Amino acid sequence: MKLGERQSLRAIYIRWIAVAMILAIIFALAIFRYNREVSAIPLEALLQNKPDGMVRVLGRVVAGTLMRKESASTFNLSSDAKNTEISVLYIGKPDDNVRELKLLVLAGFFDPEKMEFTAQRIAPIPNIGFVVAAYLIALLPLIFFLFNMERNIILLSILIKEEKAYEPESSPNEQE
Repeated sequence: MKLGERQSLRAIYIRWIAVAMILAIIFALAIFRYNREVSAIPLEALLQNKPDGMVRVLGRVVAGTLMRKESASTFNLSSDAKNTEISVLYIGKPDDNVRELKLLVLAGFFDPEKMEFTAQRIAPIPNIGFVVAAYLIALLPLIFFLFNMERNIILLSILIKEEKAYEPESSPNEQE
């Protein structure tokens, strides 16, 4: 392999390392956004940390505690892991998802003095693991295929350059 051929292969490896680094940065930013905006905390963490900003809480509506009113609904939210319960005042728009024994992610503010959570909206339950797995299953083979094809094309072009692709024909006068 000549110097120019090694440089062309080196360029492909550098390019794919850059692609891998960009994908790693995108993945890190996605994890950061998930932890900051999408993930929900359990009730135990809410009661221990007592956050003062908006949080997303995961819990199940306790049976027999749901009371609907015109302006708001009240119910108790419990944790599946322990027997932790807090009262919730839901002031968001009326939603059919607020029903007994339903697992909910509520976004709102916690008042530690009243031990009451004021929910402003119901957020979807994050199933990010399934989404990430689907993208990885679909994209990783494609990336490996593209890398291998680009490498094969470069190696093939190097082999073609090394072969004698063109030989001039001999003239009839030279044969005699």
